[in-house]
Amino acid sequence: MPIKTFVSERRAANLLAQVRWRDGVYYPRCRAESVIRYGSYRVFQRYRCENCDRTFNDQTGTVFEHSAVALRKWFLAVYTYIRFNTSLRQLDVEIDVSYKTVYRRVQRFLRALDAPRPQLEGPIEIDELYVKAGLKGRERDGRSRSRGLSTRGRGTYE
Repeated sequence: MPIKTFVSERRAANLLAQVRWRDGVYYPRCRAESVIRYGSYRVFQRYRCENCDRTFNDQTGTVFEHSAVALRKWFLAVYTYIRFNTSLRQLDVEIDVSYKTVYRRVQRFLRALDAPRPQLEGPIEIDELYVKAGLKGRERDGRSRSRGLSTRGRGTYE
């Protein structure tokens, strides 16, 4: 995905339209292919279905529908989340949207991808690291029962 996509809303809308309508424009509700261009809505092309006489735009029926956040910000968030494994906390800072909103929208996008879950076979190694933090687990006289980091169970599980 070119970085230019994240610069303007119009470029992001054009990319969405290209990906969305690569097999031709149709109305998502009734699947009718008899649609006509019917003006625009912000930077999105607007269409009218000739069967049911309803209007829709490029975002209708997608995970980006009904979002007050700019499409270019969502593209940036999803791209960095998938490509660079960026945390949701970092994304809420970068695109200036609350954590709850970023979490819900990214989860909605990943559900829409319907990515298959990996099936694990053979020996699988799982490492765990426990870090003692705070005063939890201390005895009454103030002494600690254990100090520092403790590692547990490094091996293979089947």
